[in-house]
Amino acid sequence: MDTYSILQLLGYLTVAAVLFLFAATCGFDFGAGMLVPFIGKNDAERRTVINTVGPTWDGNQVWLIIAGGAIFAIWPRVYAASFSGLYFAILLVLWSLFLRPVSFEYRSKLTSTRWRNFWDWALCIGSFLPVLLLGVAVGNLYLGLPFQFNPIGLRFFYGDNVSMQSASAFTDLLGLLRPFGLYVGVICVVMMLMQGTAYLSFRTEGVIHDRSRKILTVTSLLFAILFVIAGIWVYYLPGYQWTASPDPILNPLSVNVTSNIGGWLSNFHTYPWMMLAPILGLAGALMAFILTLKRKAFPAFCFSTLAIFGTLATWGLSMYPFLMPSSIHPEQSLTLFNASSSEVSLIGILITALIMVPIIFIYTGYVYRKIWGRDIKMSPELIKKQENILY
Repeated sequence: MDTYSILQLLGYLTVAAVLFLFAATCGFDFGAGMLVPFIGKNDAERRTVINTVGPTWDGNQVWLIIAGGAIFAIWPRVYAASFSGLYFAILLVLWSLFLRPVSFEYRSKLTSTRWRNFWDWALCIGSFLPVLLLGVAVGNLYLGLPFQFNPIGLRFFYGDNVSMQSASAFTDLLGLLRPFGLYVGVICVVMMLMQGTAYLSFRTEGVIHDRSRKILTVTSLLFAILFVIAGIWVYYLPGYQWTASPDPILNPLSVNVTSNIGGWLSNFHTYPWMMLAPILGLAGALMAFILTLKRKAFPAFCFSTLAIFGTLATWGLSMYPFLMPSSIHPEQSLTLFNASSSEVSLIGILITALIMVPIIFIYTGYVYRKIWGRDIKMSPELIKKQENILY
């Protein structure tokens, strides 16, 4: 393996690590946000949920920003291809994310019930839609996205037509709403609900703790079932296998690809050790379920996080080295080897990441240590005592 290939692999692992940190930390933020209108029966109970994630929600979203920046820097062609036809879906994700900060900041400005109910539902929608749509996007990667590369204009276009005009049907969000894509979106929602309820049961006491624990027993078991069904479904999907790259000088954006049923699982047949990833995903969810029944909140939260790690690892290992498969021109699919930045760029990016990511990780860990170290758990009673200084 040459230096450039090693740098490409390191870039892949960097993005994977950042995506995991985003899913693990924002997971309980989004999960708790989705539950605010449902798990809280009155204003104090809803504020308990909000203030449980209140000190860290904005810091956690730093990982989402880093992930977007890393993809832009490390795989600029993936960034270009995705934005070429998915504008509406991406804008919907961004606009729904905008609901979250204003919901946190403005909800308690007025005491009106209607005002607070409005922002509770805004927080719920702003937490639900991004997770669902990002999950739908992941599901569509397994199905392939209908894009092609125009070698004359050096641009990506969506749709299989001679004039290479972007297909409006796919540009519309409805083009993404295919059964498997929706199914993966539902899995992501359930996964975040599992992480959110695991965190709430760990960081709250009283009625919110009890309700979170009950919901966690459902979401963890449901996630395990959905995860297994997804694996069976993927087995019967037409999947791509990367065989080799043509001359990178003459054909920089072409790959040799074969397509066959169960192709997305070929890596697991070739490298049996990769089976550890889905085993961790399934075992983490089942252990979270068992530990919740035994009323061990923190271990259940740890195993819920392990389930997220196993799930993301399963996704990454099953698709490797594909990043954005093309359903209409498989040979133009974007992979780790034809979508990466130059060697010099990767060196600079990875040096920056080597410095900045640990710093962010350390200060984030410090924040959590200070918050958890106080051993103060949120409850409706605490909210009433400190009503004027909390969200």
